[in-house]
Amino acid sequence: MDSIIHGANWYVGEINCKKRLEAVALPDLRMARERMAFGWFGFELPTDIEPPTFEFGVYGSHRDLQSRFGREAGDWTTFTYYERLRDITKGQNKGRVVIIKALIMDVRHPRVIGKRADATRYGGGGVWFYHDIFDGETIHKFSVENQTLVIDGIDYSSEGNRLIAA
Repeated sequence: MDSIIHGANWYVGEINCKKRLEAVALPDLRMARERMAFGWFGFELPTDIEPPTFEFGVYGSHRDLQSRFGREAGDWTTFTYYERLRDITKGQNKGRVVIIKALIMDVRHPRVIGKRADATRYGGGGVWFYHDIFDGETIHKFSVENQTLVIDGIDYSSEGNRLIAA
């Protein structure tokens, strides 16, 4: 499928950031690796998923967003990203939603020159829950609390969780 993004939106809790949003960078998903050597060859064995982080920027200074900085684990903020995609091959609209339960870990205030200011940058981390849904299907779902790992609709954690519950 060849898709073009035709619009996106970002919510921080119940706060719609559409009119003040500068940019959003969803978490990069990376595997931690352990390097192993086999004679003349090296191999990187994937071990686990590295803790994801994300960033977003908004124009202006907003108390409702800045007040979310400094919260402790357990006092999570839900971040929701909506994306409208256009499949240019089939001429259909598709949707993508990414739900992240995490903390705001840093706030970088804007540089101000005269009456103009850059965007205020926020960094998110301590991701407790991550769910990426594309056109109604789960692509990735990670939950620290429930020890859930779903990749491309396959629940890799169900057997482990079944053994723990027994």
